[in-house]
Amino acid sequence: MKKQRKDTMKKILASVCPAVAACVLCGCPNSRTDRFQENPVPAIGQNAEDVRSFDPGKGPRILFVGNSITLHGPRPEIGWTNNWGMAASAAEKDYVHLVRDAVRARYPDAQCCLMQVADTFERSFFKDGWSCEANWSWAKEFRPDAAILFFGANVPQEYDAGTLEPAPARSFADALEALCGYLDSGSTAFFVSQGFYIRPALDAEKEAVCGRGTGKYVDISAIRERADVHGMYNHPNDLGMELIAGRFAGELLRELDSRKSAE
Repeated sequence: MKKQRKDTMKKILASVCPAVAACVLCGCPNSRTDRFQENPVPAIGQNAEDVRSFDPGKGPRILFVGNSITLHGPRPEIGWTNNWGMAASAAEKDYVHLVRDAVRARYPDAQCCLMQVADTFERSFFKDGWSCEANWSWAKEFRPDAAILFFGANVPQEYDAGTLEPAPARSFADALEALCGYLDSGSTAFFVSQGFYIRPALDAEKEAVCGRGTGKYVDISAIRERADVHGMYNHPNDLGMELIAGRFAGELLRELDSRKSAE
């Protein structure tokens, strides 16, 4: 049964990403770093429902916005049976939990909320009829003090190349700016990170949005270009999650401490 599942996974990965199909199941290293820039996990079916656990009566309020690296629900057909950030070895080792723990060590009453946007943003921002209101009214009610935006991998590669058909109804930058504007409680600090995979076009649009004052651009190039941080499904392993969490927690705590000192 185990061999049958592995063979099935190989076929799925081979159809999505032939370059990593041979090594991604075991998380083994690969000497060609360009192969660590492929995302072999389909955007469809990553999460059964949004995670909306929060208590607006306490704070500070932290919102995590991401894709499968932020949260991927169980999907046995691809060999993933967990319900946390892919591909940490345990829930407490994914970057969301690590950042939460780092913040709560200093702010024990910190509240966290999570929105998984592989389908609702990455695969649909460019379509007619897409809107923030249709997807995230519940997240707006959370009124985040800070939000970490860490996604991009599931945006079609054709978008980057300018060959997406039909033509996008809006740019990634415009959609990102709309999302931040929608979630802004009036003083929300947005941290817009590079994605885990190298997508220069998306990175440039993120940086441009931040350059207009929407948020702070977070550079993780020193992390994502390392071969030793890529594990199962070519997603961050425990080391990758730890390094990413350290980068985000540092930015977040500086912001929260600054606000506290200004009170």
